[in-house]
Amino acid sequence: MPVKIIWSQRDWADAVAQLPVEGVLPCRTVVIPRAGIAHVVRRELIRTGQQHALAGTRFVSPRIVAIEVLREAGLEFEAGEETFRETRLATLFRSDLKLRHFPIDLLRSTPGWESAFAQTISDLEAAGLRPDDLVGDSAQLEDVLTIWRALEKLAGLCWTVNRIYLEAAVLLEGRQEAWPFLGP
Repeated sequence: MPVKIIWSQRDWADAVAQLPVEGVLPCRTVVIPRAGIAHVVRRELIRTGQQHALAGTRFVSPRIVAIEVLREAGLEFEAGEETFRETRLATLFRSDLKLRHFPIDLLRSTPGWESAFAQTISDLEAAGLRPDDLVGDSAQLEDVLTIWRALEKLAGLCWTVNRIYLEAAVLLEGRQEAWPFLGP
């Protein structure tokens, strides 16, 4: 598959206009980072006389794409774990969690640990990792993995957007027909 680097609004508009159309009714899906960018591309298509490309073109964010991929596959989940993560960590730190490196009393009594662990786990998720992808080769990493696994168990079907991206990517790697949108 050829890769096109987009340097400007015009490049993006041209790329959308050049997407192939099959059949009588056009149908295209353009994945965009934010809704504001979709508006810029729409405006550029009109400004450059390529407004015909707007008919049948759907602009969607990566988050919506990932959610639709997972829903189409019948996976149950709920978005929004980012909102609850620090509170769940505070709950975990007050449980009978057994850690090797971090003193649990320190995690309970010193402010900021919930935020630090939330950020660390979010960074690992953003890198496309799961707890089982890492090997606890140090006491610190073993503790992070222990906390991460306990956090996932506590969260249940409530996932972060990075987890949603990861699960959708894994699903699409194995089953490209799981792509829920019609057209290129």
